[in-house]
Amino acid sequence: MGSWRKLICFLPAAVYGSLIFFLSSRSLKVKFSFAYWDKAAHWTEFTILGVLLVFGFYRYFAHQTFLAFYLSLMTGLLIGLGDEIHQLFVRNRQCDWTDWLADLAGILTGCLLFWLIHRRKEKTGKPVKTP
Repeated sequence: MGSWRKLICFLPAAVYGSLIFFLSSRSLKVKFSFAYWDKAAHWTEFTILGVLLVFGFYRYFAHQTFLAFYLSLMTGLLIGLGDEIHQLFVRNRQCDWTDWLADLAGILTGCLLFWLIHRRKEKTGKPVKTP
């Protein structure tokens, strides 16, 4: 597969990561009765990012599973850290290390979800297609 076709696999992660930064640049005042709703939001958005990142890395590095997970985790951690530092400069937002931990948990969950889905496809005997 050509390198440009491999890089296209990162397009969903890039678009979604840009959306995360766009939304975190907005001053939001949302309150829910659930005490840790903001941690759940961080976890959810970074779970999706984790799946998208591991998909791109897995396709780019020709099915090298460990490398794909490692690079997805490190990239997700840096994106989460960058997002939290970015929020230092946004009015009514704050940089919180517990949000970053929720981001980490989301990235790990996304990687595990991808692995479970991929493993299930391999066990059922369905060929895993590459773009």
